[in-house]
Order: sequence, then C-alpha cells, then structure tokens
Amino acid sequence: MHSIKGLFYAVVSSSTFGLVPLFAIPALKAGVSVNSVVFYRFAISAVLMAIVLLVRRERFHIAGRQLPVIAGFALLYAATSFLLTQSYLYIPSGLATTLHFLYPVLVTILMVVFFKERLSVPIVIATLLAVSGIYLLSGSHGDEVNPTGVALALTTVLTYASYIVGLNQSKVNRIDSLKLTFYILSTGSLFFLLNLLVQGEALAPVPSWKTGIDLFLLALIPTLVSNLTLILAVKHIGSTTTAVLGCMEPLTAVVMGIIFLDERCSAIQAMGIGVILVAVTTVIVTRNPGELKKMWQRYHRKGRHA
Repeated sequence: MHSIKGLFYAVVSSSTFGLVPLFAIPALKAGVSVNSVVFYRFAISAVLMAIVLLVRRERFHIAGRQLPVIAGFALLYAATSFLLTQSYLYIPSGLATTLHFLYPVLVTILMVVFFKERLSVPIVIATLLAVSGIYLLSGSHGDEVNPTGVALALTTVLTYASYIVGLNQSKVNRIDSLKLTFYILSTGSLFFLLNLLVQGEALAPVPSWKTGIDLFLLALIPTLVSNLTLILAVKHIGSTTTAVLGCMEPLTAVVMGIIFLDERCSAIQAMGIGVILVAVTTVIVTRNPGELKKMWQRYHRKGRHA
C-alpha cells in the first residue's frame, strides 16, 4: 500500500503546486513585488507548519550535522521558485514551463547514472509522454526566445532535479516529514529575507485583506501542502516516479487559468491535457498493478454486499 500512498502524495503535490499562479498573480497585480511575494510565501508557510508541530507537541530538535544539508535543500527549493518566477520577466510563462519540465528527464538520468536505478520501459514512455504533453499544453513561442529567460528556466531544471534526488538519497530523508518541511520552508524564508536586504528592497506592505488572503493561500496550498506531500511521495515511491507525476502541475495551472483567470484552451492545449492524463495513468497502472487489482476486487466485493 506504500506505492498507492506515494502515487497519491505525488499527484497532490504537483496538482497543488500548479495553483501558484492562481494566488500569486493577483498579489503581483496588487503591487506586491516578486521578492516580497516569495518571502511572504515561505515565511507564512513556515509559521503555519510551526503551529502544526506545536499542536502535535513535536520536538523541533534535529542533529547539528543535519542543518547544513537541510539548508542546501532549502536553497535548491527556494532557488527553483525564485528563478522560475524571474524567467517570466523575459520569456512567456508557457515556454518557461516547458523548459522547467525537463527536470523529470534529468532526475531519471541522475538516478540511473549515479544511483544505478533500474529504468523500466513504462516510466520511459510516461516521461516522454509527459514532456510532449507539457509542450502541447504550453504552446509554441519560438519567435519570443530571450537567452536570459531560457538560461533562468533551464537552471531550475538542475535545481529542482537536484532537490528531488537529494531528498531521496540523503539521510535527512529519515527526519519526520512535518519537521523536515518546517526546516526547509523556514530556511527558505531566511534566504528570501537575505535577498531583500541585499537588493536594498523594503518588504512590500499587504495592500488589502483580499491580497492578504491570496498570500495566505499561496503559502498554505501550493507551498506547505505541496512541499510536504512531495517529501512524502519521494519517501514512498522514489525520485523518478514522483518527478514524472509532476506533469500534473502545469495541467492544474492551465485548468485553473481557464476557470478563474478567463484564459482560453486551444485545441493544441486540449491535446496536451489528454497526453498528460495518459502519462499519469501509465505511471499509476504500471507502478504496482497488484495493489490496484486488490483495491478493485475489494471495491466490487463491497458493491455486491451493498
């Protein structure tokens, strides 16, 4: 059953992460700077996780030797968020998303080359389908390529792939998931506070209660929930499968944009959605067919006895 839980966590993680534009764009349009938005995002989520740990009466103590490793993971996670947001200033978000989603390919390569992971044919097929689906979903922007934006987006491929692989292989993986999430988010908020100080930029005030709600939800759903379930997914099903299921992230972003931001869905994007769903289904069905068969049998037995 660990595999089923891991698949669930991976889908929840990528789906909730895809909600970033839904909450971040209104805050940016309200006049909150990018640097302030990312700080609020990490700082509020860290406070929320601290409250959860206090309510559960969990100890905050970790070994001193683990702090540098956690700081490294926090830097990778924070850098991914910051660099991807910055890339939107130079290239269309669709192109940036397409480039960023090369990270499952890099995760697969890292796991095979450095950690001798066996590569299954279904995972290779699902990876290729996922990347193709993201390309269709994001659209073509070949006439708007800016080298700086491309470099920023491609750098997130390295930072995010390293983050996922590192979580899987490092001994800090053994730390309680809630506690590990708290330290990654709190350390990330410190990095963004330092960034504000280095830039000489004052923390932007929250202009309205509505913007405050957007920032709170940004910290809660696509940050706290997404990162916690990502850590749980990596622990249960490993880096490669978790990375491939990350294709739910841009799919969610596009669907939310259509529903709430009055964006349109072209025929090409509809094809991309279909290809992504096939990729996700391929991973889920082939990951552990025995468990799925047992769940299906239990469902039918309950139906007959009802």
